[in-house]
Amino acid sequence: MNEAQLEISTEKQSPDEISQRIVTDINKGVLSPGEWLKQIDLEKRYGSTRIKVRSALTNLHSKRLVEHIPNRGYRVPLPDPVRLRQVGEVRAMLECQAAADVIKYATEADIAELRGYAEAFKRAAYHGSSFEQIEANQAFHFKFYSFCRNDVLRELMLDLRQRGPAAPIGQWQTMFQLQQATQGHFDLVDAIEKRDLGLLQATVTNHIRGSGNGSEASE
Repeated sequence: MNEAQLEISTEKQSPDEISQRIVTDINKGVLSPGEWLKQIDLEKRYGSTRIKVRSALTNLHSKRLVEHIPNRGYRVPLPDPVRLRQVGEVRAMLECQAAADVIKYATEADIAELRGYAEAFKRAAYHGSSFEQIEANQAFHFKFYSFCRNDVLRELMLDLRQRGPAAPIGQWQTMFQLQQATQGHFDLVDAIEKRDLGLLQATVTNHIRGSGNGSEASE
């Protein structure tokens, strides 16, 4: 893609698309906790206009994904352990509710695909970069959510996934936590394969809570 084509493609981005790119960079650790989000820098980074960037930041602030400090601007939030624990608790409730649809609608081919995503995350965990780990983790969970037939519930689950700490520092601080996350994916697939709703719900809860504080530490 040449510069002219790139300029055209970036100009067509909506504020929602810019919002998603900002969230992705926060979750990948490209934008660090506490970092100020200067609009002129974001315009250059995402090849967008001041109006669209401002709209994206306003949208993210309304969802508590970025902070707004009066007379100073927007910044990436600093980790809040209490809020992260509460988000984990709500995620566990929602995903346990969605688990019934996963059991009901996941076909054998779907289960095989999920196991493939679990394998991909394992490879990334031990041999890939932090970015590859995050992308493989997201691919697994997005597939898991895809079985949910309630659109609002699925949207809420996706939204709450974005409210965790910035990765990789916030997600997998130790090799043990990374190993927990890796095994957790296979445990989820095994529970679905057994068509055991109770087991799947328990596994979902353990996977989200991870270290016991509900803060995404191993998920």
